[in-house]
Amino acid sequence: MKIWNSGSAQGVNFISVLTDLFAITAATSYSFVRSFPFSAYGEGLFLGVQTLMIAMLVLRYNVSGTVAALFTCIYSTVCYILVSGLTPVHFLWSMQACSVPILFAGKLMQAKTNYSNGGTGQLSAATCTMLLFGSLARVFTSIQETGDMVIIVTYLLATIGNAIIVGQFLYYRKPATPIKKKKQGKKTQ
Repeated sequence: MKIWNSGSAQGVNFISVLTDLFAITAATSYSFVRSFPFSAYGEGLFLGVQTLMIAMLVLRYNVSGTVAALFTCIYSTVCYILVSGLTPVHFLWSMQACSVPILFAGKLMQAKTNYSNGGTGQLSAATCTMLLFGSLARVFTSIQETGDMVIIVTYLLATIGNAIIVGQFLYYRKPATPIKKKKQGKKTQ
């Protein structure tokens, strides 16, 4: 909403958004095909839609609406291929395993962009904080529900990356400006 309302994607690193989308897609597809409980991957569906919308807005404001629409069509087609049974499970496992360093690198790219800009731009503090607590919760639920070390490590690194970005929100926040008192003129007696 912050990107949409401002009409700008300033400060949002598209590669970081793309790596998040890859990691979410890999984890969700892998978990779906492996028939893990919905609670193990359902959140990924909603995060995937949210991240796709962010990617679309970044492309719309930084490139063009046509490129954003084309990207959405290609991404939707890839998602269908991944979950339809056309993709072997070992390929999905490999995607999931590759997403671990890719996801972490993407978070570090966004952190570097924030550092270079001296602020967090159009990133939403609320969304980033929810991502931090969501990924932290997913570490524990993944341990209980899947026991799959690739998924557990993915969420662990996501938690660390999200913590770095939330830390930047705290570091770059603007301090409250003190209210200046009006100067009173000297009273003559």
